[in-house]
Amino acid sequence: MQFERKSVIVGVSLFLFTLAWGYFLGQTGVTPDSLLHAIADVRALSGLLSIPLAATGFFLALSLGIITAYADRDERTRVYVTTIVPTIVACGISALLFPTFAAWYPLALFFFGAIPFMLETARIKRLELVNFPIVRSSYSGAHRGLQIVGVGILVTLALVAAPQSAALYTTFQDSLFGGKVLQQLDIQKISGDFMITTQRDTLTQVTESAAFSKLRDKEDADVVSFVTLMDQTLVNVSSQEYKDKINQQIEDQANQIDPSTLASQIQKTVPGYEGLKQNFWLLAAFVGTLFFFLFSTFFIQPLAAILDRLRIRLFPWMEALLLNPLPHLRFQPNLHPLNHRIPLNLRCR
Repeated sequence: MQFERKSVIVGVSLFLFTLAWGYFLGQTGVTPDSLLHAIADVRALSGLLSIPLAATGFFLALSLGIITAYADRDERTRVYVTTIVPTIVACGISALLFPTFAAWYPLALFFFGAIPFMLETARIKRLELVNFPIVRSSYSGAHRGLQIVGVGILVTLALVAAPQSAALYTTFQDSLFGGKVLQQLDIQKISGDFMITTQRDTLTQVTESAAFSKLRDKEDADVVSFVTLMDQTLVNVSSQEYKDKINQQIEDQANQIDPSTLASQIQKTVPGYEGLKQNFWLLAAFVGTLFFFLFSTFFIQPLAAILDRLRIRLFPWMEALLLNPLPHLRFQPNLHPLNHRIPLNLRCR
């Protein structure tokens, strides 16, 4: 099997881009174990978002874009070798250089196995589609590959989480009932504001009622004292001093709550809570996979399609190099620059 210049360019580019996203993944510090503990410690999830993570997605999208773009530009065996071999070599080097990358080793089988599915999906879609075939086929190919990678992430997280399910649940329980989540939600302030608003509205309704207005016209000393007391109480309830006092009382009461007692009460009253405790490892793996699918759906997949299109605009020489007749002198439909002049019923299928 002879390798042409375009095969070398694709292989080297794919090798470099794979090394790049492997490096940035190593810089994120996100391993299966750290991701699971971040999920368990709810407040730590915000720490996962970072510039290295965005760079990882960017170079991964470039890699996927090259794979899907090359899907139907060469003989099939050569396409497979040109895309799979550089990816395996680059991933192997990244695993040796970056411990964070190496921690995801169970995912390797799924990632390498996803490449043929991406190639075949992009190849078929490019034959079928008429409008915007390049962008849509690249998106479809990346989508298929990332679906398989997502399954691999679920399996990887489940394998890592299962032996430490009890520890992860304990972290989750301490995070949820130990005040971290409640403090982040500022429950004390919400409760205090609700209580003060209720009291103020009640006093306002009383003092503005017709019956109370008649009392204001009375000259009896006790009635005058009562009216003055109600007016003063309404003023006090609306003051900042009273608000601070109520918030402090609520906070003092919240600090007296034993987290373990609260957790025990919830376990007894909430249906299915015991099942959550026993299967928390599976829930944590599922949540981690869900985060990946959100990141890939709204960032990696669209970026792979867009970058593939930009590659054609910015590097026309690369497109001209890739756009050669396949064996048996068969041009690929929807990719040839004169394709828009060919009637649909005469295009190659």
